[in-house]
Amino acid sequence: MLFVLGFAATAFAIYAEIPSETQAAVAKGTTQITLGGEIRVRGEFRDNIKDFDNDKVDRDSYWDQRLRFSVEAKVTPNTIGFFELESGNADDEDNVKWGTYEANGATGLYNVGNAKHGDVRIRQAWIQHSGSGLLGAPALVKVGHQLIKLGYGLFLDHTKYGDDALLFGVDPIKNMHIIAHTIKFKEGDTKFNDDATAYGVIFAYDFDKVSSISFDATYVDHQKFAGAAPNWTDLHLWNFGLRGNTKVAGLGLKADVEIQTGKVENTTSVDFAGYAFFAGVSYKLAPVTLSVDFVYGSGDDKADNKIKTFITSLGKDQHYTYVYEYRTPTAGTRDRSGGLSNTWYVKVGANADLAKDFNADLNVYFLQASKKMYGTPGLTTATATDSKNIGAEIDAKFTYKIDKNLQYWVEGGYLFAGNYWKAVTGGKDPDDAYAIRHGIQLNF
Repeated sequence: MLFVLGFAATAFAIYAEIPSETQAAVAKGTTQITLGGEIRVRGEFRDNIKDFDNDKVDRDSYWDQRLRFSVEAKVTPNTIGFFELESGNADDEDNVKWGTYEANGATGLYNVGNAKHGDVRIRQAWIQHSGSGLLGAPALVKVGHQLIKLGYGLFLDHTKYGDDALLFGVDPIKNMHIIAHTIKFKEGDTKFNDDATAYGVIFAYDFDKVSSISFDATYVDHQKFAGAAPNWTDLHLWNFGLRGNTKVAGLGLKADVEIQTGKVENTTSVDFAGYAFFAGVSYKLAPVTLSVDFVYGSGDDKADNKIKTFITSLGKDQHYTYVYEYRTPTAGTRDRSGGLSNTWYVKVGANADLAKDFNADLNVYFLQASKKMYGTPGLTTATATDSKNIGAEIDAKFTYKIDKNLQYWVEGGYLFAGNYWKAVTGGKDPDDAYAIRHGIQLNF
């Protein structure tokens, strides 16, 4: 199950990851037990994503595998319990690379292989109660480890592994949703991250089935963010988001604006002043859906008492491009999956069902850094560049439904690297980077 905070058809929307054809079992007391899961196997090849230099060998190819297993217990129409287990060898990994076992179980002269495949961790575990008996109006309480996403996920998207959170929502009037939340990121680390908690509230209103608007305010209070006793650095970050979507004359329109303030506090304070915005339009000419997006995340260009780079908190997923951002270090964070930090782009895309069971998705991106800086002054070591041109990227994904709940796909991207990457190559003209992956997935 996936609980999405903020902008959705309803603020209490819950999306099932298990097929709708799955049949529930009735346990003692008429409790409905629904089992679900997923087995995914993928193989990937990539080149130049780290050094942008054909003269250096950084090619990589491998296979990986992921397992998920979930149980939903619907005790009454108003009360649900849910947990999901996921494979992985660490708290921040879900895929297990083929052949990367901690120990070998084989014997004989060639004692390699024959090993168990990865650990199993808890991805979700929560209780939800909803109904009109809480406040005399439709209301909801959800507590436990759950997947969290604010709006379109420009600022916060923790739907990869989830957070420990408490949510309380109410519909005071028809089509209006209010949700208050507290999310615990860290607790009790004696050296760093002593106490990291987010507090927030979301207001959403559905005008009709295709038009909605929402606003949220999130405060992140992080004690002992960095440093050492007695000069700890505390972080106090505010993020405000305003979003909307509608459909006019067949055009799908959506927009998102994020503004940040607050400070990193020590003997001197450094203020946050980042922002981001997103605007998209789509139109369907059956069987093709065309789309154009313009997305901007602010950057920084000098070390002063302000951090102007848009701060993100995301998972190691693909948030837009397949190569840049998902596979290469980003302009604002010097790490992959950094989102819109110091990045803006224009995307032109087309998606089409070419046959009954065959879908094609093609996107072209024009990518630029917001500022001529690689990394964020005040948060990371920053390097000046001569160019804002990250490059142009072509991404494609082809999906074929082999059987019921079984699909195979091929996806990848090619980044025509711009001169911005001279900060990585040491001044040498950068070479292009690319990656391609295929996979097969069974849901049940």
